[in-house]
Amino acid sequence: MPRAALELLSRWLTEPVTIEVVPRAAVRQLWRRDNGGSRFPGHYAFRAYTRDHHVRLVSDGTETSASLTWLLLHELAHVLVNESPMLNEALRSVPKPRGYLTSDAAHEAWPEEKLANLVADQFSCRVGSRPGLDRLWWRRRVERLVRPFARQG
Repeated sequence: MPRAALELLSRWLTEPVTIEVVPRAAVRQLWRRDNGGSRFPGHYAFRAYTRDHHVRLVSDGTETSASLTWLLLHELAHVLVNESPMLNEALRSVPKPRGYLTSDAAHEAWPEEKLANLVADQFSCRVGSRPGLDRLWWRRRVERLVRPFARQG
């Protein structure tokens, strides 16, 4: 991500944020480290997550420079929710849908995810990305780029 984009994004945050980009090959170890004994949902179940002020982006050939930038915006929206007690309480009072980690439709139905997508879409052009690089866009790339090879093996 260009430095100018990071400087622009930093104006919106009130606390320091740690951003870690992890290769997809290490996603199982990342999950184990951050989620203890919770069941690993699968190598292509997610592409990023945020805990408090720590953003984890998972990168491989299914991501582009623009999609990683969009994804960072999306995750920073979660950080902003964490920073706002009012937003945090309101958005997280809605339970995550059943299948939140395993179903794209369930994941995208949660209000906080809708808000994060909106933020990423609205600000993406200002930081060298473009709107629409959400989970459904990514899932199509995974199906096109990864699944054919998985079937061969």
